[in-house]
Amino acid sequence: MIKPNSSFPVFIVENLEEAKSFYLISFGFSVAFENEWYLHLVSESGIQVGFMLPGQPTQPEIFQKAHDGNGIIFSLEVDDADLAYAEAKKHSLNIVLELRSEDWGQYHFCVKDPNGIYLDIVQAIEPTEEYQQGYEIK
Repeated sequence: MIKPNSSFPVFIVENLEEAKSFYLISFGFSVAFENEWYLHLVSESGIQVGFMLPGQPTQPEIFQKAHDGNGIIFSLEVDDADLAYAEAKKHSLNIVLELRSEDWGQYHFCVKDPNGIYLDIVQAIEPTEEYQQGYEIK
């Protein structure tokens, strides 16, 4: 069995500078590594995310195409979704899903970053009885 000890997504995007600015200003990430074709960010709580330009000759063919905005949700969990939503509105982030509660135990909203990545800003809440049985007690 493979036992991971950490994880981070890497998004292949067209604009590293926009990614850098957006995540540093809007979410408080810091640059962990940066060169002309790759950017790796980390938050105070240890969340990591990477961004790479498409078409890099050092990368295999499977890592050449830019993300098209579909099929990925980058979820960021917060303690207070109301506060996060107020901040998103204050800073005119591109809110694509308004703040709402979900029966499965999420209070969340969604923004779209400058490279087309959907970020689901999530606060865990108590699920309805229907969904409680789906959660394992640990």
